[in-house]
Amino acid sequence: MKKLLPPAHQPLELFDACVAEMEEAARAAFVASRDQIDASAVAFRDHSATKTWSLLPRARHGHREDIIAGVLTKGALMDLYDEGVVKSSGQPRKIYDEILVAAQGSCPYCAGIGTPRTLDHYLPKAKFPALSVHPRNLIPACRDCNTDAGAGFSLLEAEQPIHPYLDKDSFFVDRWVRARVIRCTPIVVQFFPSPPEHWEVVDRRRAEKHFLDCKLQDRFGSQVAGELSPLVLQRQSSLAVFSPAQFEAHLRIVANDPKLLLNGWKRTMYLALADTPWFCNADFNGNWLID
Repeated sequence: MKKLLPPAHQPLELFDACVAEMEEAARAAFVASRDQIDASAVAFRDHSATKTWSLLPRARHGHREDIIAGVLTKGALMDLYDEGVVKSSGQPRKIYDEILVAAQGSCPYCAGIGTPRTLDHYLPKAKFPALSVHPRNLIPACRDCNTDAGAGFSLLEAEQPIHPYLDKDSFFVDRWVRARVIRCTPIVVQFFPSPPEHWEVVDRRRAEKHFLDCKLQDRFGSQVAGELSPLVLQRQSSLAVFSPAQFEAHLRIVANDPKLLLNGWKRTMYLALADTPWFCNADFNGNWLID
C-alpha cells in the first residue's frame, strides 16, 4: 500500500548486535550457529527476488524445543527478538527504532490510516524463527495491522500480504483501490479492491486478500465523514460559484495529488466523487436526492 525503502542494515547486523550484548555463556550457541542464520537470510533474499515467501521452510506450531538453525532452538530465536531487541537499551534497540521511524508515522499496510507503534514480522517469528531479527522482515506497523496479521502465513503465494520493502512496484504505482458513491443521507463512499486486468492472477488475488485482511473497506470508510461533510458545506457556500465542470476539476486536483498515496483513502474518494455526475451537479441546497 505504501512503499518503504528497505532498511540499510545488513541481514545479520541486528543478529550480531544482539549477540554482542549477551553474556558469554549464552553467546556461544549463537556464534556457533551464525552460518545457518546466514543461510536462512540467503534463502529469504532468493525468495524475495521471486516474491515466493510462502515457499520458505517453516517451523512447526508450538514446539519451542525444535532445533531450527545450528544448535539454536525455535524458542531461543523467538526470544532473541523479544529479549534481545525489544528490551535492549543498546544497539539492537537503536536499530529497531531506526526501522520504526523510517515509516514517518504512516503505516504502510493500511496506507497511513494507522500510526506505526511496533515492528511487525512480515514472516511471523513463530513460523520463521531464523528470520526473527532480519531487518527486512521487520515492518513498521500500526497496532490494528499488526494484530490483524496474527501469527500465521499462508502456504499459498496468492494469499501473501503486500511487502512494503520488497514487493512488485505495481502494487504501489498502479491504481487498484476504487470507491463508489451512494446517493443517500448521509452520503456513503464504499471502498473496494479492483486490481487492473493486466496484472497476473496471483497479484490480483494478493491485492484483494491484503485489502480484506487489513479491513480497509471499514477503515477507509471511517475517514470519509471528516472530509466529505466540510466539502459539502464548501459546495453550499464558497464553492457555489463553481459550475459542475469546475467543481469536478476541483475534485480531480485532490484525486491526482502526487503527495497523497495513490491507493490511499483520500485520493480514491476524490476520484470517485469526480467520476460521479450527480455529485458534481448537486449544489446540496435543493432536493439533490432526486434526479
